[in-house]
Amino acid sequence: MIYELINSKICVGRVLDRYSIDYSGWINRAPNWISDALSEMNMYNSLMDKTVNGEVANYKCPIPDGTVKFEGVSYLGYRLDRNDTINQHDNTKMGELVHDEYSYSLSINDDGSGFITTTFEECDDGELKFYIKKLPVILDANTNLYWAMIPNNVNVMIAIDWYLLKSIMYRGHNIPGMSLTSPNRFNNPALAWEHFSRIAKIRVRALDKDDRHEISKLKRTLLVDYNYHSSGEFNFKSYNND
Repeated sequence: MIYELINSKICVGRVLDRYSIDYSGWINRAPNWISDALSEMNMYNSLMDKTVNGEVANYKCPIPDGTVKFEGVSYLGYRLDRNDTINQHDNTKMGELVHDEYSYSLSINDDGSGFITTTFEECDDGELKFYIKKLPVILDANTNLYWAMIPNNVNVMIAIDWYLLKSIMYRGHNIPGMSLTSPNRFNNPALAWEHFSRIAKIRVRALDKDDRHEISKLKRTLLVDYNYHSSGEFNFKSYNND
């Protein structure tokens, strides 16, 4: 089956319809929680290629915010070798030519932030480019928030529902009928998330090669550019941590 990608805000509506929650502030946090859920489920079928400029100072440059998969770096149009790994993750957009003088190493923290250390001290913005994968997102006019696009698959939505409930309760808010200490996964969001996230990963990973190719074409033609500006004009285009 080929999955279309839909706005993950649908999961907020599902939770609001089914549960009584006296804390409305969770809605503004939901986009980040959904992105975290997708990352934990390794929903890489929903990732989009992105090229982002970087600027080196004192031999260091932070990797772009929101990076889910790091693919490589180019400098002045040349691909840079990574000197702290044997297996290079090359993106074809970087070209075939490798810079014969400069290279870099990568450091990534547990929270996904990180930086590269280059063998050159500095460079101007635009001379160095990151090739990464990010979650596709869309700006919602009603909430004025960026929401991740997710596979239109009921198993994925169920898993995200439970992740949202778990996150709400982890912040100390009560949901009638739910308990984080219950041994029953149907009223313990933490246990339910563990169970249904596994099912979601199996279902989405069942995509075959042709299905993934079709989803790639869909992303390139239908999804909104993550970095478009709030001019009211939409720019429709598409966009490994080791």
